[in-house]
Amino acid sequence: MLAGAVYFNTRPISRRRFGAGLALLAVLIIQLPTTSALAYGVQAFGLPLRDDWFIGIDRAFGFDWLTFQTFMVERRGLMEILSRAYETFFLQLGLTPVLLAALGEVRRSDRFVASFILCVTMTTIISAVLPAEGAAGLLGPDEAHLLFQGATPLEDLHALRDGTMRALPLNEVGPLISFPSLHCAVAYLVTAAIWPLQRLRWVVLLLNAVMTVSAVTHGAHYACDCVAGLLVAAVSFHLAGQLGPWSERMFARMCGVAVLPAATAPTVLTP
Repeated sequence: MLAGAVYFNTRPISRRRFGAGLALLAVLIIQLPTTSALAYGVQAFGLPLRDDWFIGIDRAFGFDWLTFQTFMVERRGLMEILSRAYETFFLQLGLTPVLLAALGEVRRSDRFVASFILCVTMTTIISAVLPAEGAAGLLGPDEAHLLFQGATPLEDLHALRDGTMRALPLNEVGPLISFPSLHCAVAYLVTAAIWPLQRLRWVVLLLNAVMTVSAVTHGAHYACDCVAGLLVAAVSFHLAGQLGPWSERMFARMCGVAVLPAATAPTVLTP
């Protein structure tokens, strides 16, 4: 991807935005192993699990995960739709910066990548201070059929917390963070980044509304996990916008003319 970015930077200016998109996607991919390893590593602090807090918050607003999940499992067609939406996480994450850059929204693409890095860092720190098993911890052997693909791997979590796990292959790293929900955070970030594109905004909003619900059904998140994920994403997207001028100078220094000149940059609206 970096080689492709260099190549497109030697092409006519109309094609250099593709180089910017590839460079930003490369940055996104490079940071994933680091932040994934960090999300596992911070669990070694072993601070008290806070599931009782999160369950209490949900119930205070009239939500019970086990009751909701039991109700949803009986609706197979709806669960299949939610499953497909849940699985778009990495597709949306990778496609968004490339699509924005290809359409000339290089600054917007840069903001999206910066906001995701800020967001995943913040969720990792919060998960260290407020660790939780997630809804997977609510289930016994007789209720195993209620659990879907994105639940926290409890064996890994407890092995990290008690010190018996200190190394694992990166390809075995799973969705360890329960609070806040990173799926919901990405749903917000993608929607906010795409919002200026009127032809896509409502499709993306609908998809990510469904993905937010799927974080509960297929990611075994509490409802308050989802709210927290959306809030962290909103803060991250705002901060990335505030850091825009600084990140733009750094990006221009690294990629030369890959960043569109201010005089020709498209005007974008902030949602």
